[in-house]
Amino acid sequence: MFSVILTVGFIALVIRWILKPEPSPIFGIYSQPGKFYYLKFAAFYLLFTLRKWQSKRARVDENLKAGYGMKSRVNIRDMESVQVLSDHPKAIDAVYFQGGNKDGVYFVAATARRPHHVINGFVFLKVPGEGLFTSPKLPDSTLFGTEDEFGAEGLKFEPLDPMRKWKISYKGQLRRNETDELVDVELEAIWSTNLKQFDFDTDMSSTAISRAFAREPWSREYFQMLQEAHQTHYEQMGRTNGTVKIDGKSYPFNIDSMRDHSYGHKREWKLLHRYGFHTMTLEDGTRINVGIVSQPCTSSVLELGYVYLADGRLFPVDECGFNIWDIGENGSPPKDYHFTFKAGDFSTTTKKCM
Repeated sequence: MFSVILTVGFIALVIRWILKPEPSPIFGIYSQPGKFYYLKFAAFYLLFTLRKWQSKRARVDENLKAGYGMKSRVNIRDMESVQVLSDHPKAIDAVYFQGGNKDGVYFVAATARRPHHVINGFVFLKVPGEGLFTSPKLPDSTLFGTEDEFGAEGLKFEPLDPMRKWKISYKGQLRRNETDELVDVELEAIWSTNLKQFDFDTDMSSTAISRAFAREPWSREYFQMLQEAHQTHYEQMGRTNGTVKIDGKSYPFNIDSMRDHSYGHKREWKLLHRYGFHTMTLEDGTRINVGIVSQPCTSSVLELGYVYLADGRLFPVDECGFNIWDIGENGSPPKDYHFTFKAGDFSTTTKKCM
C-alpha cells in the first residue's frame, strides 16, 4: 500500500513539473532558467567540451567548422590575415583597437571590411591639452578602400607578426570636438604583446556558455540561428607605442591597449539588443575584459570575458553578476553600479561611477 502511495505521489509530482509554465523573460527579453534548464546545461556542456577537445587535436591543414568549441583556423597566420569575405551582403572581417593611460590619452579605431570595397571605419583620439578628435564623417562610418587590407581613407592596420605585432597609422583630417574644426593629424604606432590571444570560439568558459544557452527555449530554428549568427572573434591585450602629430605638433604616447579581430558569414547589428563591457588594467598588471552580451535570438544573457594575471596566465570568466537589465534598460543610465565576477581563482567586486 505504501509503495502505491509513493508511486502515485511521484507521478503527481512529475505531472505537476511537466505542466509547470516556463518563467516569463525579464522585460520580455532576458530569458530565465526553465524546468529543463539543468538537462540542457548538461547536454551543451558535454557538446562544447567535446568540440574543444576535437579542436585541440585538429591538424594544421584540416578544414574546421568554426564555433562553439571549434577553432576557425589552426594556423595563427591564417587567423590574422585579411579574410575572404562570404557572398552575403553583410559579410564581415573587422579589426579594432582601443586603449588609454592614466595621463588621459585615449585612442579607439576600427576597420570593418564589407563587400564592394566598403570599410566601416572610424577614429577617436583624445590628447591632453588638445582635446577630443573624431573622424570627420561621423556619425557616418562608411569609407572606401581596397579588398586586400584593413584600411581606407588614411586609416590602416597592418599585421607585422601574427599575434605579436601590428602597425597602426592614420594620415588625414580629424574633427576637433570642442570647436568642430578640421585638423591635420598624422599618427604612427606599433601595437605589441607577449600575451596569448583569447579566442571566443574555443577559450570561453564551458560553464558560462552552457548556462547562457540552457536558459533559452530550444527549437530547430534556434539552432539554425546559432549557426547563422556565429562570428569568429578573438582578443588580445598589449600596448600601443607611437607618436601623433596634430597640426604639426608631435605628441608621443604609450598606452595599455586591447585589440580584436572578428570575421564570419555576416554581421547583423540589429540582432543585438544590448551589451556592456568593462576593460581594465590594474596597478599590479592584471588585465580584464568582462561583461554581458544580449542577443535574444541566440543568447539573451551571455556572461563572457577573460582575465590576464600579472604573470601572463589567462582565465575565462566563469561567472559575471552584471545584471544588464538593471542598468539603464529604460534609457536612463544610473550614476553608479557594481557587480561581481569570477575567472579561475580570480574573483572581485567592481564598482563603476558614471
